[in-house]
Amino acid sequence: MIRNRCYLLMALLLPIAAYAAKPFRVTGTLHLADQPAWVHLYYISGGQKVHDSARITDGKFTFAGELDEPVKASLKCTYPSSGGKSFGGQFYLEPGNLTITNDAEEKMTVQGSLLNDEYVQLQQELAKIEQSANGQESGEVVAKHLQDFISGHPSSFISLDLLKVRTDYTPEQQEAIFAGFTPALKNSHAGKAFAAMLENVKRVQIGAVAPDFTEKDTAGIAVSLKDFRGKYVLVDFWASWCGPCRQENPNMLKAYNKYKDRNFTVLGVSLDESKTAWIKAIEQDQLPWKQIFHQGPQHASAEYLYAVRFIPQNFLINPEGKIIARNLRAEGLEKLDELLK
Repeated sequence: MIRNRCYLLMALLLPIAAYAAKPFRVTGTLHLADQPAWVHLYYISGGQKVHDSARITDGKFTFAGELDEPVKASLKCTYPSSGGKSFGGQFYLEPGNLTITNDAEEKMTVQGSLLNDEYVQLQQELAKIEQSANGQESGEVVAKHLQDFISGHPSSFISLDLLKVRTDYTPEQQEAIFAGFTPALKNSHAGKAFAAMLENVKRVQIGAVAPDFTEKDTAGIAVSLKDFRGKYVLVDFWASWCGPCRQENPNMLKAYNKYKDRNFTVLGVSLDESKTAWIKAIEQDQLPWKQIFHQGPQHASAEYLYAVRFIPQNFLINPEGKIIARNLRAEGLEKLDELLK
């Protein structure tokens, strides 16, 4: 599988069904949770980012709420008394009862959900493929495996979610495949969101006028993309929790220092859930350019407008406000020398 990007989406294996708003309950029993600890739950519901937290008591915690269809969720547990030790993972949150446990190696297990059982099964299949092949061959075999799954399962969430992250497909190819999905899948919240994203993808191709957006900076002051009109600006989508993003930051810093006197700057757009973690990462990586952070309806975010499916991802916008390049990373940042005219 591709390892140099942080994907924002996961795959889901089972066929989609119609969901009405129903309650969910997540209970957990965690190893080492006898220490003072908190567990944090992150997901998106109804276009809104949700962050819930619960104190772990006697090794146990509980979350409860309502959902009308499964959503990707992230769980993070912190042990303050153990020097910041933490663990976590991604899973599918859905109506019903889920149980989460971990072992001595902090491996998270989710029970009570066929969706999560099937997700684990898929990951195991992909891991076996990677173990049996190396390098480029492994990537090609995995890609073919996922492509076959998409074409063979037109009614499953996993097909939709895999399609979202297939960066080797053009928007037209994605649109054609999406048209072949079942009506129930296309009309789900996730399906409608993907259809809207496809329209956004078309609007952020090279040569298009960059969509304007407004987010808050580290001081809580509103910053708009239009504020940078007249300069070359590299809009960089990243997050403190994204390893490849943090590894790329030194390259970005080098490029910024090299070209900042050529009417060039960077605008960092964080996809963090935690403002504290975001600001800490900015300080640790010594990033001097303007940074903004989104809180509010998902459909109003820069991430949504630019159809960001993985990070790090960036867009170079010229002084006239048009997109002239995208995904300049590592050695690719040297292209700035010819792009900044």
